[in-house]
Amino acid sequence: MAVTNRFDNQKILITGANGFIGSHVVQKMVKEQANVSIIVRESSDLWRIEELKKEIDIHRIDLRDSSSIDHCVKQLKPDYIFHVGAYGVDSRQKDYFTAVNTNVIGTMHMLNSLKDVGCKKFINIGTCMEYGDKKEIIKEDSHLEPDSIYGSTKASASIIAHQLAAENNIDIVTLRPFGVFGEKEGSHKFFPYIILSILEDKDVNLTPCEQYRDYCYIDNIIEGFILAAQNRTIKNEIFNIGSGSINKLKHYVDMIYNQMGLNKTPNYGALSYRENEVWRQQPDTSKIKNLLNWEPKISLHDGIERTIDWYKENKEKFTGKGR
Repeated sequence: MAVTNRFDNQKILITGANGFIGSHVVQKMVKEQANVSIIVRESSDLWRIEELKKEIDIHRIDLRDSSSIDHCVKQLKPDYIFHVGAYGVDSRQKDYFTAVNTNVIGTMHMLNSLKDVGCKKFINIGTCMEYGDKKEIIKEDSHLEPDSIYGSTKASASIIAHQLAAENNIDIVTLRPFGVFGEKEGSHKFFPYIILSILEDKDVNLTPCEQYRDYCYIDNIIEGFILAAQNRTIKNEIFNIGSGSINKLKHYVDMIYNQMGLNKTPNYGALSYRENEVWRQQPDTSKIKNLLNWEPKISLHDGIERTIDWYKENKEKFTGKGR
């Protein structure tokens, strides 16, 4: 039986709250009746959480600003931190120094500020990009071979975060999502690009889409974050989170086309594969299923249906806005 309001009146701090995943954490925590504070950059566009702004406490601070982060965290004394903020999730963000200073140093700033605060759990959101391209099924202790500055800085941040947390008696869990899709994702991402292009009657230009991916609907992923946060026996652990099964990208494209009632196909092969293409990433998700009793409750089909419906209702949020 589902438990509701698991974070009622708890003080929650969320970094990266304006992003795709972060905004869903905010939405979930507001629904759980938590006292929600967020940290976002001064320049952040808060369109994803526009309807929630009156219910949350907004702190416009850069993760690279150690003194402001320290002051904010010590003042708030959060019970839980969901550290989702990062640079480079968008593949167009390629500045090495910004990536290191935000992802590695910024994470250190967050943890350093927690030394005497008594935070119940620091939920660090990692990424499957820490592993890089893998032919074998990926376990949490698989060799980290990132092939992007985003992946390498997130891998570095995870290693350092767990070491700092252990030294300072901070309860930490890292979750590494694989492919995530759902409402409010940026228009340049795979699912929204296809859906919005179809809605706007534009060409859908893709690679041959022979790469394998594990895609899991956002609500399933957020539920995993919640279970990791509320479990007091799980400490200093890393979890893969995803459906556990992979398909060629073509499979997901076909599902979108079928659910939108289209008989035509996109322009496969119109785009070349990326130079450092990730061909295959299949997570072993047995650890999170066994230790946290997590299972994706919303199917791929239903997740895609919900996602399409949302973009149909909200396509004006993207038109000419570069989101």
